[in-house]
Amino acid sequence: MKNSEDMSMEQERGTHILVLLDRSGSMAAIADDVIGGFNQFLEDQLREGPDARITLVQFDSVDAQEFVMAGSPIADARPLTRQTYVPRGGTPLLDATAKLIEHGRAAEAQRAMAGLPQERIVFVSITDGQENQSREHDLAQVKGMIRAREEQGWVFVFLSAALDANGDALRLGINAGSIQGFEHSREGVHQAMNSLSRKLVDFRRGRVAPGPDGFFGKDKPAEAHRSRKTRK
Repeated sequence: MKNSEDMSMEQERGTHILVLLDRSGSMAAIADDVIGGFNQFLEDQLREGPDARITLVQFDSVDAQEFVMAGSPIADARPLTRQTYVPRGGTPLLDATAKLIEHGRAAEAQRAMAGLPQERIVFVSITDGQENQSREHDLAQVKGMIRAREEQGWVFVFLSAALDANGDALRLGINAGSIQGFEHSREGVHQAMNSLSRKLVDFRRGRVAPGPDGFFGKDKPAEAHRSRKTRK
């Protein structure tokens, strides 16, 4: 367990939030909910203070890496709209994940070369489907990339409305405690984004240092909601 001095030092470090957002056609049914949930997430993080930056990349089979924001200070973050988030195409999850990892790694190296302080990096994937369109990277490659970044202190979080949300993320090597499935509905999206936001606020305050129990641990309200709805 961290002492108060360690927690204070963690809090003083800035956080770079890398968000990989699925924009495939199956997201159309919850597009408005994703937009609202993401925008509320931005507001929550801004209220926590200015010591965070955000990179938001949307992906689909037309474009596996469309930057909406690239390292923007949280105070300058732009909300999503129906004009900037338009679901289409398939789900090249592996290619999109690999491309954003490479971007984050390059940005991290540039900061080091410029003598800027190291940031804590949280990589958040938000999707509703299985991989089905990647052409450049396979599962083993992306799993190795994730493992290498985790060894450098990155934190990977996976939110998914896919039928096998946990299986998809576990195959990528993501900690089970950092995975949360959610129902493909307004309430499911709300539960997932609210949970992510609360945990990230704790992380930024230095109260959470993901270890064996992962980012969420056993606190997974979106997953609990999904399980209740499934049993009915």
